[in-house]
Amino acid sequence: MNSSQFLVVLTASFGGLLFGYEVGVMNVVLVMDAFRIFFRFFSWNGDALDEKGNDIKGNEEKMYRKLEEAENKATLEGVITSSFVLGALCGALMATYLGEKYGRQRTIMIGACIFTCGAIIQGLSVRSWVMIAIGRLITGLSIGCNGVLCPTYISEVAKGLGTPRKDVWEEVSNFEWRFALLFQVVPGLGLATLMCFLPKSPRWLCSKDRDEDAVQVIAKLNAASTSDELAQSELKAIQGDVAATRAAGSSSFGELFSPVIRRRTFITFLMQLFQQWTGINVIMYYQSQIYNEIGFTKFMSTIVLPIINNFVNFISTFPGMWGIERLGRKTLLVIGSLMMMVFHISTWAFSTQTDKGKLWQYLTVASIFLMVFSFTWTWGPVPWVYQAEVFPLCVRVKGSAVGTVSNFLNNWIIAFVGPALMKAWSTKTFLLLAAACLLAWIYSQFYVIECKGLSIDEIDAKMTGKA
Repeated sequence: MNSSQFLVVLTASFGGLLFGYEVGVMNVVLVMDAFRIFFRFFSWNGDALDEKGNDIKGNEEKMYRKLEEAENKATLEGVITSSFVLGALCGALMATYLGEKYGRQRTIMIGACIFTCGAIIQGLSVRSWVMIAIGRLITGLSIGCNGVLCPTYISEVAKGLGTPRKDVWEEVSNFEWRFALLFQVVPGLGLATLMCFLPKSPRWLCSKDRDEDAVQVIAKLNAASTSDELAQSELKAIQGDVAATRAAGSSSFGELFSPVIRRRTFITFLMQLFQQWTGINVIMYYQSQIYNEIGFTKFMSTIVLPIINNFVNFISTFPGMWGIERLGRKTLLVIGSLMMMVFHISTWAFSTQTDKGKLWQYLTVASIFLMVFSFTWTWGPVPWVYQAEVFPLCVRVKGSAVGTVSNFLNNWIIAFVGPALMKAWSTKTFLLLAAACLLAWIYSQFYVIECKGLSIDEIDAKMTGKA
């Protein structure tokens, strides 16, 4: 691996870090006492709780603040959390146009700077939910845009190649949550800086008839000369792809609803819809509050259990890589929806017994972890792979955009209503999510068409019922 290739890989990791940190940081910040008091989610009159969350009696050690929940707490949490996803939805809608007009590399670099500005606004928020919501909306714009363009850019370029605890009675400090939000500036500036050293996409250069610049980029990425056989063959392949795209001509969104295309449009839209209504982001956004509701201590809820859950989420991607080609897209959707339905029901059932002992608490958490595992290796990757391969070349970008918009739209709905659902129904919310998984199974079993290993002509025949 030469220095140019290493730089591409390093930059790709920063692109993913922006999204991961933005989502993960709010799960922790939302349960910080200082954050809750500052934005008036809760009020505090100076009372304290012991290690088990009971009122202090006599000379017992004071462990946590006793906060009083505000009536509009669920609404404020929903607005602040979902504003990020709303921004991502808008960013995704603009990504294709901006990427084609100004180039992937330049647009990603500007997006990283916008992300940094949003992070600064969040970290310096005044005592109003409006400012932090606007900051998250701005970071969402960047994530939505770069979420579409980063994979495209990387694929096109790749083708060319312990501190003591303070006393609970001390003054409430806002440093921790401000630092957590402001720290987003680091990956934001890191991505913007690294993009300055990366070349423009060879495919984008060819689409603008800048073939000489394109071959120079290819040669640099492969540590070869412009006349090298490898560089020239890669250039011809990209030129052929660009020529095929031009020959296919431009298309309108109306073509997505033509008799030949419309079924895959509906499949893609519904697949991303059900992906969000499996409830994965209810868990990822609000997991610390769920663990606290089950009865775990603040330390376990905010540090230990989220770390374990995130590790489960990580290792679960590997069976997905194997299964998506071995078992097929439809099979993974069917298996995943059934598994998630079972674990949502078991989560609710175990949670009704948590007052009987620690065993039931740990069974509830184990059920949540198994649900995350079930999602990550099935419904996590399949919708993105499916929408990228099922559409003909002339409408592929627009078809994928429909799926991406569906994902962000339903993600926003889930993020907004999640706190209200948890407040009104508590762990009964998992029964609603189980019902959604049942619908997802019906949809997968009887409506989704398997497209593993099929050419676009074979997919056309299956989609129109001629195969």
